[in-house]
Amino acid sequence: MKTIIWTIAFLPLLYVAYKLSWGFEYARSISSFIYHNGGSFLGKLPNDPMKFMADLFGITALQFLIASLSVTPLKSYLKINLLKYRRLLGLWAFAYALMHSLYFFLAENEGSLELMYADMFKRPFVLFGASAFLILTMMAATSHKKLFAKFASWHKLVYLASVLIALHYMMSQKVIGMNVAIYVVVLAGLLALRLVKR
Repeated sequence: MKTIIWTIAFLPLLYVAYKLSWGFEYARSISSFIYHNGGSFLGKLPNDPMKFMADLFGITALQFLIASLSVTPLKSYLKINLLKYRRLLGLWAFAYALMHSLYFFLAENEGSLELMYADMFKRPFVLFGASAFLILTMMAATSHKKLFAKFASWHKLVYLASVLIALHYMMSQKVIGMNVAIYVVVLAGLLALRLVKR
């Protein structure tokens, strides 16, 4: 199972590498070969490569968070025990959230904490995203068995992070499409399951 998780975790990075390869002459021939031999669905170089990466990393972080939040309901309702993989899923959620956040810090705010701070109050969705990222950072830093025992109660903040991420995702979109709605509904469903007493 760990091999499957690691493989899935690297797929978005490989996808980014393929997309960006169209922008480099020495790699374009390989990309073209893939494109013309069944890989046309992968597309070519996006109009805004940086935003493309940020969006992909953000969605991937959300997917891993959903996978992590699904572990307990799967055990409770379907008797599928994946508890030993929850930490790995959570760490990948943090890793992709970090890559997503770096885009806003470096590209949108020029690596300036002052600009980042101002941006949080100018665009509330940035504040929600940054707050959720701080929670995920705390969880990642205390995910080791010895530290987790001391900070287990703090890890319940993941539910707050989920709400903040849902708000961040919806508010960052010009139009709330079906894909956004599906992710938000899934997150809401997982949180609702945690509130239901069996």
